[in-house]
Amino acid sequence: MGKNGSGKTTTLRMIARVMRPDSGNILFHNNDLLSHKSIFRSKILYLGHEPGMYSHFSPFENLQFALSLRGLKISKFTVETNLNKFGLIDCIDNPISFFSKGMLQRLKLVLAHLVPWDLLLFDEPFSGLDKDGIDMMSDQFIAWKNNGKSVIMVVHDEKTSRKFADRILTLRSGKIENH
Repeated sequence: MGKNGSGKTTTLRMIARVMRPDSGNILFHNNDLLSHKSIFRSKILYLGHEPGMYSHFSPFENLQFALSLRGLKISKFTVETNLNKFGLIDCIDNPISFFSKGMLQRLKLVLAHLVPWDLLLFDEPFSGLDKDGIDMMSDQFIAWKNNGKSVIMVVHDEKTSRKFADRILTLRSGKIENH
């Protein structure tokens, strides 16, 4: 948590190694995520503000492409099942350029459901969601938590953070404060 511009997104991007810090180490499972060994980051999924997908691709094409980058193949049936679960089945063949912010958030949720990960970095997962979308996102975070998954998320609402977090960090003046 933290005010706008406090470095929340930058911190997630450094953990994902989308950005490089000036100095220091970032350890996960005793492995330095900043090392050149990509195997250390193979079980990390970063979902930022932007969809990180191709706007002229359909949800199916985007998911298939994203999974192929990780060496994963998935059946159309599995993709359809998950798109249906998260309320996007009617848009399976439409380019995502026509998607609302909430629909893009749901598509990121589908991707997080399909990719095997040990650490999920999710920047403002509830942004742009309607009540049904918030409920879906909440249910998924609770399921991940109950399954022992590690998630680092950026949220602005303290009530939301308390609902899901085992630990809350607040960025203020470039320093992390524990709650």
